[in-house]
Amino acid sequence: MSNAMLRTRSASDVTPAVAQTSNARVLWFAATLMLWKTLQYFRRSLRDSALFAAHIVGFRQAESTIAADSQRYWSNTSQRSFRSDSHWRGEGGLSEETWLALGQFHFDLFNDLRRTTALAPPLQRVIEWGCGGGSNAAPFSKIAEQFIGVDVSQASLDECGKTLRDAGRPDYLPILIDVADPEGALARVPEPCDLFLCTYVFELIPTPEYGRRLMQVAHRLLRPGGLAFIQIKYSTTLRTRSRGFGYQFHLASMTTYPIDGFWELATNVGFVPKAVYLLPKEPLVHDERYAYYLLERPAS
Repeated sequence: MSNAMLRTRSASDVTPAVAQTSNARVLWFAATLMLWKTLQYFRRSLRDSALFAAHIVGFRQAESTIAADSQRYWSNTSQRSFRSDSHWRGEGGLSEETWLALGQFHFDLFNDLRRTTALAPPLQRVIEWGCGGGSNAAPFSKIAEQFIGVDVSQASLDECGKTLRDAGRPDYLPILIDVADPEGALARVPEPCDLFLCTYVFELIPTPEYGRRLMQVAHRLLRPGGLAFIQIKYSTTLRTRSRGFGYQFHLASMTTYPIDGFWELATNVGFVPKAVYLLPKEPLVHDERYAYYLLERPAS
């Protein structure tokens, strides 16, 4: 038998062995990946079960602890969800269509509810608490002589400023605050405001009691006859009540209120509730249980 035949036979004998080895590696990789995903699933399930059990028994962290966790969360612009959580538009954030639709929805709803009051545009000064990437600022700045943005993130204040500059509004006033000190904004707002605007914020605050502080700040910032347009998440069951711990795990459900409970809170702070609009399902951000309140600071 020639050397050529030997070489040919050797090659043909090796080919099945190579194929078998390759198939074995693919199967090993697939099995490893499946095992990893299974372990990750059970890890998340155990974590979620433990968190829910803590919620059921009423475990709560101190407000100062949650405030510090919140400040760290919103100061970390490198985290994957920062841009979407902060309602920036573009890459990593909301789509242009959703970003525009959110701001326009809030603007249209405010105008519908505003007609129950004597306040009418143009407004001298609008302040938005938690301005994020400027989704609300874009339409609301059109009816205001001055737009003021308050946020706990300098990056979001800058992004909102860019939005307004692009819209031809360079007079924007940004105010950076710390989560632990919302009252710090009071000395930095130049004059009383006509409108206090706050959406997608109250569910993110540390506790319901902290919400009272924000309401008191809003009341002090508004002129007599001014309006507050505030959105909350409302609770209906034990599952949907305020979490009160683990900020990074319960970001969008840290603080909720019964519908009548927030109405009473507003009244106790000194507001006169004028209207409430309920949105059980929010298709734009695929969330649920939204309530929008229009509140008036009495003229007298």
